[in-house]
Amino acid sequence: MHTARRILKGVGIVVGLAALAATLFVLPLRDYFHQNAAMAQKKTQFEALADANEQLQIDINRLNTSDGVIAAARSELGYVFPGEQRIQLLAMPALPTTLPTTWPYTLVTDILRVRAANIGSASGGLAPLSR
Repeated sequence: MHTARRILKGVGIVVGLAALAATLFVLPLRDYFHQNAAMAQKKTQFEALADANEQLQIDINRLNTSDGVIAAARSELGYVFPGEQRIQLLAMPALPTTLPTTWPYTLVTDILRVRAANIGSASGGLAPLSR
């Protein structure tokens, strides 16, 4: 019976020491590593915000000049000086050249094929229009 109490007392002491070690060392180390990760994330966010602030300051400095104001008015508001004419050119979008092989697309494909053949020959139906 004495040996069982001693073993139980020893196990209790070991468990108590393990709990004390976890409280004094393991939990603070875990919190330390979590805080380091959080600090690294906050540092990255801070650097991104600092870059954005720097870009905003560059824009403010540019807009404090008359050339910057004119450029901003032209690009953002479409401003033109008296006597100027604004012409905006847009690139033509790429159109699909292949159509499905079912009706009514076969009809459209045939029409396009005939028109392409007529444009290639001078005696086609569109010849009077092509001068």
